[in-house]
Formats: sequence, structure tokens, C-alpha cells
Amino acid sequence: MWWDSLTNLQQVAFIIATAATAIMVILIIMMLIGMDGGEAFDGDVGMDFDMDGDVDVDDMSGIDAFNHDSFFSIGGLKIVTIRGVLAFFSIGGWMVYALADTMNIWGAILIGVAAGAIASILLAYAMKAIFRLESSGNLDFRSAIGKTAVVYIRVPKNNSGRGKVMLTHQGRLLEVDAITKGSEDIIAKHEVKIVGLENETTLVVSILEEEK
Repeated sequence: MWWDSLTNLQQVAFIIATAATAIMVILIIMMLIGMDGGEAFDGDVGMDFDMDGDVDVDDMSGIDAFNHDSFFSIGGLKIVTIRGVLAFFSIGGWMVYALADTMNIWGAILIGVAAGAIASILLAYAMKAIFRLESSGNLDFRSAIGKTAVVYIRVPKNNSGRGKVMLTHQGRLLEVDAITKGSEDIIAKHEVKIVGLENETTLVVSILEEEK
């Protein structure tokens, strides 16, 4: 029997790779048919928003559980998301399965881990490019001035770097680059007001208290 002819490592790798691939396919199908809200499947969205751009920051923990919420990121690149983990186990698992009977166990595992890590990083870059394209698209952020947003990645003080904010604009929930000219960093989950534009796709924001 085919299954009995596999090594223990191949059997484990096959189960892991098959499960991860199946879940990935389901998520992709859900994304294609629009069940992900246009950007990513939201497992349990905990942030309420309206079409005028006002955001409820009481709970942002559930937003975009498959892409925006990352367990680990570098410079805003979300590497360890649920989709990233699935890509790791899918590609890594199939690689281990393919190599397990032609080389030693640890060599196969090492190559599988490397392949899975590369797949996760490439997926992170791809999703970042997709979100950036969706965010810039044909949107006119001039009409966003005066709206409120929520900081997603820390916005450095004194225009010393870029962070990211989440806002609803033209009927879409967007992740947009942002700077502040204030004297304090604006940390994640703080509500801010959009006071201007640095360029077509970068917002100038300030802490709401500063506007009162």
C-alpha cells in the first residue's frame, strides 16, 4: 500500500502539507468570491466603522486576522500571519515529503524549513504589494482630510519616519502610510486626525487631543 511504503517523516510531512494546502485553497477561494471583505478574510472583526470614516478603537484585535494581525513583523512587513504560517507548512511540508526518501532526515527538514521560510517572506511581500496597490489605486486622499483614523504601526515624531494608520475612505477599509509633525510618537491603537497630505499616498496626522 502506498501509505505504508512512506517513511514516518514522509507521513507526517504529507499530513501537515495537505492540511495547510487545503486551508490555503479555501482561503483563496473565499478571497476570490469576496467573502474576505475585499482585502482579507476577517475572522471576527472587532472594530466598528461607518462610511464617514469614524473608527471605534475600543477593540482592534480582530481586524484582518489573516493578514493585518501579525505575530512578528520587520519594518512593517508582516511575516508571521496566519497565511504566512500556512505557506510555511505547505511549502515546507511538501519539500520535506519530496526529499525524505532521497536524503537524511535532518537534511530534508532543514531544506523544508528554509523553503517554508522563503515562501512566507515572499507571501508577505506579495500581500504588502497588493495592499499598497489597493490603498493607492484611484483613491483621492484629499477628501480624507479632517477624518479620523487609528494608528496601526507607530508613527514617529517630528516627521522622522513613517507609520501606518487604518481608516475607512470611499467605502473601503484601508491601511495607509502616515507621518506626524508632532513632538511625540503616536503609538499603535491611538486615534488620530488627518490634517494634511505629505504626498498622494501619505497622510499627515496628529493626536486628536492636540486638535481640541
